[in-house]
Amino acid sequence: MKRFLSVSVAGAIAALALASAPAAAQQRVGFVNTQRVLAEAPGLQQVQATLQRELPGLRAPLDSLEQRLTTQQQQLQQQSATLSEAVRTQRTNELQQQYQAYQQRAQQLQQQAQRREAELVQPVMTAINAAIEAERRAANYDYIMDSSGNGIVAVNPTLDLTERVLARLRGGAPAAAPAPRP
Repeated sequence: MKRFLSVSVAGAIAALALASAPAAAQQRVGFVNTQRVLAEAPGLQQVQATLQRELPGLRAPLDSLEQRLTTQQQQLQQQSATLSEAVRTQRTNELQQQYQAYQQRAQQLQQQAQRREAELVQPVMTAINAAIEAERRAANYDYIMDSSGNGIVAVNPTLDLTERVLARLRGGAPAAAPAPRP
């Protein structure tokens, strides 16, 4: 009886798979290497240049504070033998408080830098998404997958839309449509 159920379930699964095969064969799937598109997208180099220009100015006060803390710590270590226990403890506590303030400021700076980067990258990402969607509509693809991730094991290279998306981003006409699937 158990074997009969198992054969019946297997048969039902096979029948469902065969019934859905024609529907799956009608869907068009393409892929894009989004890492490459992002690396070669127009405007990304300007974003990187802007960040490289702006971030050192934000970091300068933090670097100055770090240098002062290092100097104070070295002075405390050098004077430690000549200071009373109470003074040494007081200076150590003050130094720890300053170090905590430094860490908070560093965290704020990191968050500010991330917000600025997201702000600058957003128009580039919007253009990339629009180009991918335009390519999907123009070539009547049902799905466009990301080949730069680990989710795809094997891909038919004739479905690669990366060059066509890059051509759209650069303002030119897309390259010739990929050859039909064999």
